[in-house]
Amino acid sequence: MGMFASSKLRAPAAVFAALAILAGCGKTDLPPKGAPGNGNGAGKPAEEISVAVAPALRTAIPRKIEFVGSLAGAEQVTLSSEVEGTVETVRNDLGDPVRKSQVLVFLVQDEFLQRKEQARAELDQVSARLGIPPGTEGADIEITSLVRKALAEFDNARKDLERRKDLAGKNLIAMKDVDDAEARFLVAEANVRAAREEANNLLATLRGKRASLAIAEKKLRDTRVKSPIDGFIESRMVSTGEYVKVGTPLFRIVDDRTIRLLGEVPEFYAASLAAGLPVELSVDGRPGKTYRGTLKRISPASNAANRAIQVEGNFPNANRELKSGFFGKAAILLRVDPNGVSVPKQAVVTFAGVEKVFVIDNNAARERRVKLGQDLGDRIEIVEGVAAGDRVAVSRTGKLVEGSRVRVESGGPR
Repeated sequence: MGMFASSKLRAPAAVFAALAILAGCGKTDLPPKGAPGNGNGAGKPAEEISVAVAPALRTAIPRKIEFVGSLAGAEQVTLSSEVEGTVETVRNDLGDPVRKSQVLVFLVQDEFLQRKEQARAELDQVSARLGIPPGTEGADIEITSLVRKALAEFDNARKDLERRKDLAGKNLIAMKDVDDAEARFLVAEANVRAAREEANNLLATLRGKRASLAIAEKKLRDTRVKSPIDGFIESRMVSTGEYVKVGTPLFRIVDDRTIRLLGEVPEFYAASLAAGLPVELSVDGRPGKTYRGTLKRISPASNAANRAIQVEGNFPNANRELKSGFFGKAAILLRVDPNGVSVPKQAVVTFAGVEKVFVIDNNAARERRVKLGQDLGDRIEIVEGVAAGDRVAVSRTGKLVEGSRVRVESGGPR
């Protein structure tokens, strides 16, 4: 029993001694990472990281307003029928080039020819009643047969009255004959006024009949449906034998020799916009190609819904590479800033939404947070954080931290 009791008392003592030794070891200060004596041997310096560097350059930066929009032809027309009728012939189809005034659709003309002849006959009938040649323009009522006849009768009655008054003054005829002549004179005078009124009415009717004839002739011409513009058939919506009414769409025609880009830019840029500014355009249908045009039109008002101003850019399109309806990405060039600063894209490190670069100074990496500007292709603008002439690391940036010792690779960019 004594032996067992002694063993139980000595065991806790041994444990306490071991814990004391470990506690003493824990108080030993370890060298910081990257400092001498960090496990690579006492007094040995941190390992240098070999990096390539490139200078931050002073760069002319184009200041642009980027926006998106849809392309449309300079002119886009939906050609519709102006008269009712049956389609006799369709001469053009999708994609065909057309010229202004070219006939695209023929309608059956029989009914329209008859209407024209009817209108012409009614016009000739009125001309005959007036006693003037058919087609006389701006007729004077004094030359119409109605008025001339009335004037002749009036003149005869006036002369007869004068003769009878002279004879009555010589007591050669009775006064009753003078009274009868005077009555005939007054009737003739009234007939002149009536003839002139009737002639005026007939002339008004004549003008109405002439207008009816002109309308009938126009409707006859409208049976030959013509293109109102030069362009290309975007869609065909009619077939031979189809009966069309007034307003029935027949073709959609687009003139795409000049393409318009319609889009919106934030109203913040309103003061910077001016017609004639250069505009660059890219479309998914022509990858890698940039089209250059000009800002043509600017809306005088801002859209209250999204606080944006509608703009229109025009682009020459002689080879018709750009198509109406394409989605386009564009940029309006406002000016060129000669004092911009840029670095190679590979110099920028992004982590947790923070952009930074490492400036190499006296063989040490110095971390700089930066604010990025415009994408310049293989380089990128630095708005804040780096000055022109600073050397920045462009390789092994993922291994660098603030204060890392570096060795600039020979033969690399400086």
